[in-house]
Amino acid sequence: MSNFYFCVERLKEAFYALPSVTPKFAAKLASDFIKLPPESRKKLLDELREAEESIRVCSVCGNYSSEDVCDICADKERDTSIICVVEEVMDVSVVEDAGFNGMYHILGGRIDPLNKILPENLNIESLFKRLESGAVKEVILATNLNRKGIATARYIYNEIARRFGDIKISHPAHGLSEGSEIIYVNAHTLKEALEGRRSFE
Repeated sequence: MSNFYFCVERLKEAFYALPSVTPKFAAKLASDFIKLPPESRKKLLDELREAEESIRVCSVCGNYSSEDVCDICADKERDTSIICVVEEVMDVSVVEDAGFNGMYHILGGRIDPLNKILPENLNIESLFKRLESGAVKEVILATNLNRKGIATARYIYNEIARRFGDIKISHPAHGLSEGSEIIYVNAHTLKEALEGRRSFE
């Protein structure tokens, strides 16, 4: 087989490594990439290379950033007394669109014992360290409303209640149905859910 064949196969494997990309979609992405004009391929590769070199993880919240501390954590105008806990970085943009002006904490996933994802594998313990200062008055658990998301929120709730009894713990309520994933909720619905948030029990 030709070197080109193996090149295409490696390209498909690279795209398939992305979360939620199926083998069929990976093959389509590889095909689309090959069909691009040479200058467009080069531009895409340059952008990917620059992103790989500049992207860091915020040392405070776990968001992606080009600096050690992300723009949100560095913003002095935000309400530092409230932390909204989300599963993934992409969830932050959705909550931002809903008008939230507090701080964030990104877990980097959800507890999933069957796939060997335990609390210690997520960005959870650093959340508790942030609470030790006493400056945070409320934690909003905005994990997805599916089985794994709810289990993750329950674990965090139990730990905060055990370690920090005086911190309010809430969750978005109004308008969100069971099984909802934050990233797919429209801004208006999420805004109402955050404004109408209830105590987590």
